[in-house]
Amino acid sequence: MATTVRIERRSKKAFTLIIDHGIDPITKKRKKETRTLQTDDEEIANIERLKILVELAEKTYKPTNKTTLKEYVEYWFTTTAFKQLASKTKERYRKCADLRIIPWIGYIRIWDLTRSDLQAFYERIIEVGHLDNLKPLELDENGKTIPRQRKEVGKETIAYHHAFIRRLLNHAIFEDGILKQNVALKMVLPEPKTEEGKEKYDADEGIVKVFTQNEITTLEESAEIDPLAAPYKNLIAVALRTGMRREELLALTWDCVDFKKHIITVKRALIYTKANGYEFKSTKNKKRRLIEVTEEVLNAFRAEARRQAPFKVRLKDKYQKNHLIFCREDGIQNHPDSVSSWFPNFCKKIEITRLGFHCTRHTHASHLLASGEDISYVSKRLGHSSIQVTYNTYFHFIPLEVRESLKELEKRFKK
Repeated sequence: MATTVRIERRSKKAFTLIIDHGIDPITKKRKKETRTLQTDDEEIANIERLKILVELAEKTYKPTNKTTLKEYVEYWFTTTAFKQLASKTKERYRKCADLRIIPWIGYIRIWDLTRSDLQAFYERIIEVGHLDNLKPLELDENGKTIPRQRKEVGKETIAYHHAFIRRLLNHAIFEDGILKQNVALKMVLPEPKTEEGKEKYDADEGIVKVFTQNEITTLEESAEIDPLAAPYKNLIAVALRTGMRREELLALTWDCVDFKKHIITVKRALIYTKANGYEFKSTKNKKRRLIEVTEEVLNAFRAEARRQAPFKVRLKDKYQKNHLIFCREDGIQNHPDSVSSWFPNFCKKIEITRLGFHCTRHTHASHLLASGEDISYVSKRLGHSSIQVTYNTYFHFIPLEVRESLKELEKRFKK
């Protein structure tokens, strides 16, 4: 419906312009604006009416908007822009909205949202910390509260909420035309602080953590003899020797492995969301890649096949023939978070550095580079979008060359 502008005389000394935009696609209600002109001259009122009509025709008119942030977020979740996002991204955005954005700042009109509002919101995230801190304390058998250690949030949590809000406001500007500017642009985000009130500083921040050679040996030997590690020991062996992502490993099927050529084809990833359950999607950079592997990797695949053989015999027709290499005892997909939850605790149990499962990927890349492998080969093997990503992540593992020119420079200085 086209916007209409009409004039009403509601008092002797003023005219009212009524701008009717029709039904609002966000609130599903009729959207009207009124502007009062303090004049008794109808000609002046007509001039103002014509100005608005010209702005509407040239699409330069920006209406005031009463839509709240809560209403706009809920509307945005129905748009094509949201629906085209990856399932995991959609799930994370919904959590951001449901757990913090809507309860804490959802009442603010999107037109009235300021940088100060956002700054206060991010500072509140830091102040509250992990949302588990808001849960009531548990009671012991005597009815006394059990002390609970406070959980903090990292700066990544603040950055993710900020990225979501920035994206949301861009949509309001460029797709819906209800905002003039994005107040979330070029903001300096607050950072979590230590107990002393100082901003956290870590000289090694951004440097990936990896296992040493001795830790790798301990990890594999311990996984071999621990019954609770049985579902994961072959997965660990392949992860350490290929550098594949967790989701890529869990999506591997037997037809992806060429035992004669010693090659794995990586072409998809397995994810899980509450909304859609298990899904197979393309790899992170949307491209398939070939990874050459050693006999040790192929032996790990064979060992996994032998481990699953008794389950197939026992379950017969109940076994799900998904042809997955790493799966549950019934053939169904492994939940991606299962190994991620188990792995750090297993590291702690066997007294090696407590790292996440993704660090097996970092370990693979770092040991390859430390042994002198070309960075372009490592980048392709990992499936990075560019060699710059590989360099930025692993530059500190690349051996430095002592060039003859540096030695010559020292001689000159000594003279």
